[in-house]
Amino acid sequence: MTVIVGLVCKDGLVIASDSQESDNNAGLKRLDVKKVYDTTNFVLSGGDIELVVAGTGSSAYISRVAELVDENVFAPRFSMPRQVADVVEDALGKMKDRYGADLDLEVLVGVYCKDSPKHGDEEKELPSPIGLYSISAPEKRERVGVAEAIQDYSAMGSGGLFAHYLLNRLHDDENPLSELTMEAAVNEAIWVVSEVVKVDLWCGGDIQVACIRKAGDGYTLERKRSADIRKCAIDLADTDTKIKRSHRRMFLGGA
Repeated sequence: MTVIVGLVCKDGLVIASDSQESDNNAGLKRLDVKKVYDTTNFVLSGGDIELVVAGTGSSAYISRVAELVDENVFAPRFSMPRQVADVVEDALGKMKDRYGADLDLEVLVGVYCKDSPKHGDEEKELPSPIGLYSISAPEKRERVGVAEAIQDYSAMGSGGLFAHYLLNRLHDDENPLSELTMEAAVNEAIWVVSEVVKVDLWCGGDIQVACIRKAGDGYTLERKRSADIRKCAIDLADTDTKIKRSHRRMFLGGA
């Protein structure tokens, strides 16, 4: 089981996850599972995209879907994020064909296409060169999973509902995610995963974070170091303690 969150902010997108895998039958768990794969894990012809793929389910399934993406993402150059999402849709379809219809797997995909259109009709808004997509395993009557474009945030896995609740509390029409800087979005993703780990027995271990960050006229991949993530989580926990004190004062002064 897993918690994965993805955020689309002003400067790009962020994907974060826990690193726990549980074996209910054996009563054991691992805390070192790789759930977030990025450009450095894929053979990308021409370097035309930056890519982050994160998955829920067993580590074997996550690793296998990453392999299938790697096998197909090198062919022709991509100019639209949706084209890359289609490759991941097809990978989940192949997973279903090989491993059965009851495939317990969800995937979150972040992508930047360097060849995305940069000039055109000034009256028409150019498509975004980055995209975040949530893809579930195909249902019994489906051939492939459907990649849903995410405009703000997404969360999946056993801790996904609680993560959605936390994100929904943080954002509304007056406080959209699109106004967050990359630094703020990374902090938020780390905080949400940290909070989910506190209540979900099936989530735990170190937090993994990968970003596609705006850099000049384009975007670049950035993988956060474990030491920096742990420090950030500690700092956020200290601030959260102060917030709890203010909540107590609020309740004491309430009607």
